[in-house]
Amino acid sequence: MSTIKVEEIQHISNSNNAVSIASDSSVALKHSGNQKLVTSSTGVSITGTCTADTFSGSGLGLPATGGTFTGQVIFNNGIDLANLLKEGVNITAGKLSDNTNIDLENGMVHLFTTAETTTSTPNIRVSSSTTLDSSMSVGEAISVTIITTAAAAGYSAQLTIDGSAVTENWVGGSAPSAGGSSGVDIYSYTIIKTASATFTVIGNLSKTS
Repeated sequence: MSTIKVEEIQHISNSNNAVSIASDSSVALKHSGNQKLVTSSTGVSITGTCTADTFSGSGLGLPATGGTFTGQVIFNNGIDLANLLKEGVNITAGKLSDNTNIDLENGMVHLFTTAETTTSTPNIRVSSSTTLDSSMSVGEAISVTIITTAAAAGYSAQLTIDGSAVTENWVGGSAPSAGGSSGVDIYSYTIIKTASATFTVIGNLSKTS
């Protein structure tokens, strides 16, 4: 078997090194002369963005210094978070009674900045084309928060999911019968899927007035 010994490899039409081989047999792959992938005795180091169709392995020990994910990320063995944890709030310059569809694709917290004038029944769904039922499995739970600008005549004593009525279990034993006199009213819902299109709903109203 023949052996070719080189230190650098270039394309015939380019003076930039594409591959560099060190005396310890480590290899560097380059783009425009800049190292992008380097082998070592402990593994591989990549500079820049690594794009892959699939990933195999546990991922344990992979350092994460930041990134953006589009779509759903699933953690099967728990998640340990530290430092700032934040989420988006869907802010509507209007009343809940005029905007009763609560689309969870816009977030789990919804704030309405115009004072209520009448009762309303929010409808929880993922979007106009995606039901909450199709997005949850049996045994899963979500938390939804709806914040309204308070008025005594404006309150929500009922809830629908995907357009269908559900039985609410209100903290304190009674459904709301009035809104607050000022500030905001905060409706917190825990929604548990127990069967197909079947949910246990725990609701709580907190008034700031």
